[in-house]
Formats: sequence, C-alpha cells, structure tokens
Amino acid sequence: MSERNAGLLGCGYQLPRRVRRNNDPVFQCLDTSRNAQGIYQSVLFRDLDRRHCLGPDESITDLVTGSCRRTLDSAGVAAEDVDRLYGYVSVPEYHAPNALYQVHHDLGLGPEAMVVPINTEQANFLSGMVHAAEAVRSGSATYCLVACGSNWSQHIDYSQGHSTCIGDGAGATLIGPSDRFVVIDHGTRANTSYYRAATMATRPLTVHSRRQLPVDGTGMPVPTLELNQSGVEVVSSWIKDGIPELVNRILARHDIRGDQITLITYQSVRILLDHWAERIGPKTYVDTLAEFGHMISATYPVNLAHVFDCVATEYLVIAGVSLGMQLEAVLLQV
Repeated sequence: MSERNAGLLGCGYQLPRRVRRNNDPVFQCLDTSRNAQGIYQSVLFRDLDRRHCLGPDESITDLVTGSCRRTLDSAGVAAEDVDRLYGYVSVPEYHAPNALYQVHHDLGLGPEAMVVPINTEQANFLSGMVHAAEAVRSGSATYCLVACGSNWSQHIDYSQGHSTCIGDGAGATLIGPSDRFVVIDHGTRANTSYYRAATMATRPLTVHSRRQLPVDGTGMPVPTLELNQSGVEVVSSWIKDGIPELVNRILARHDIRGDQITLITYQSVRILLDHWAERIGPKTYVDTLAEFGHMISATYPVNLAHVFDCVATEYLVIAGVSLGMQLEAVLLQV
C-alpha cells in the first residue's frame, strides 16, 4: 500500500479567563538575589506582560476538550470519525490514568478511538504530531487528534525566576489525509545526562524563610517544578545552540532556507528567542512571549492555532525541548 500525505486539517486553542500581569501579588516572594554562579535567575525571564492562569472554577481538562471541539469544527470532522487521540494533560489529576482519557469521554469519541498519552514533557505535542502523521501515512488511521494542556501555574515555586513566565493553556490539531500543512520530516537530539536538570516532584518549598510542603485546596501535597543549577546551565548552553543546529540540519536535508519558513519554538527566555532568530533566520517567527508567556506543552499547539490561518510561507517548523532533555523539531510543507 502506497503512503499518503498526512497534514493538518484544523487547529484550535482555549485559554483561561484570568490574566496575570507583572505586578501580580504572587510575584512578591520572587528571589532577586545572585546565585552561587553569579546569575540573577529573575533577570533571565524578562519581556513578559501577560499570562493566562486557571481560576478556581476552571479545569485544564475542560480547556483541552474545548480546544479539541474547536479543532474538529474548523476541520469539518465529526468526533465519531476520530481514530486516535494523542497528547497529554499536565500536571495530571492522578499519577495514572492521564486526563486525556477524560477528554476522550467528554468529546464523545467512539469506543474504538485509541487514547495515546505521551509524556515527553514539554514536547508532548511534537511527539504526538510525529506519531499521528505516521499512523495516517501508513493507513492505520484516518483522523488523529493531537491535544495538550498545561496547568503549571498551579505547580510553581513563586520564589524562583522561572515562575514569572509560566502560563496555562490548551491547544489541539487534527491530522489526516491532506496536501496542506503536510508533515514531511522531523528530528530529535537527546542529552539525557541532564535528566535531573528540571523536574516536577512533590518537595518542600521555602516561603518567607519557612520550609513547608505545598498543598492544594483539599490539603493534599502537590508537585512543583524545580530548575536546578545544571538546568540553568543547560538552557544557556545545550538548548541555546541545540535548537538551531537541529532545525538547520533538517532544513538542509531538503535544501530549504531559513527565509522560507515560519518558526514556532519553545518560549520562556527572551535571549534564546533572539539567538534562534539570528541563527535560523526565519521569514516569520511566532513570538507570543509577552502575550501568553510559557505554556509548557501547550505552547506549541496554542501558537500553531493562533497563526494557522495566516501562515504565508512555504514551510512551517515547530521546535521544542522536553525535560528529559530531548530536542524535537517537525517540518511541515504549507
């Protein structure tokens, strides 16, 4: 059986109603001192203005479901025609199962529609796109939803510099037989020696000089993100140079120039965005750092849906990084 093209048929996203600005009281505990290596972590994360954060009456699972509905509506495909649901909801309500199963239920997907949670934080969406495109090309599936949502604003130590960039959101895309937004290549590059550089775990935090375990509204402990010193170092070295090296290698395989692409990347650190713009040289760089902040795994589908109807280049590249550490990039022909 000959392979068919697998492309994006539609996109959608949904953000929380609440907007957090730079003067929000939650940032009053921010540590603005210099660390042992002479780095002010609070200064690394700058040029932010707004982030959308979940309110007490909002659920990240509901936002993922809403983004999927918008995606199906934009593609003109019924929920019962979806064969697979890839992606991840993070941080999940339970260690297992992932809330992606609840999304399957709430969407009304058929009982034969496979749920495939992919926990490659933060690049879940990119991994899902690759697997979905392979399933469509091989003929083992016709329509695959790829959806991710992140609620990490509820799992952050707000004394740390990286807390200033975190926002919540959800986004999705539908991949099926198409000659538009065709997934034509992808690549990865792993450096797992940094496995412990950035981790999500239950741990005590220091708040107003007191050590305490963060808890949710029911009094149960909640996990929080920790970016240790090797994490700060990997951001400013391996990730900084690895993203353009990976993207440029994929482009070179197809004789594509930077000025032929629209680029969507990991967003959180301004100096990285500026560096990648210089090294890759895209015609259009989707930069929503000030508007949305860093939405972890939702960064990629939200930004894709945000510009989906106005991409004016011949190619689109989405590049990100997982906490593992693994870089991923996907090349699409528009």
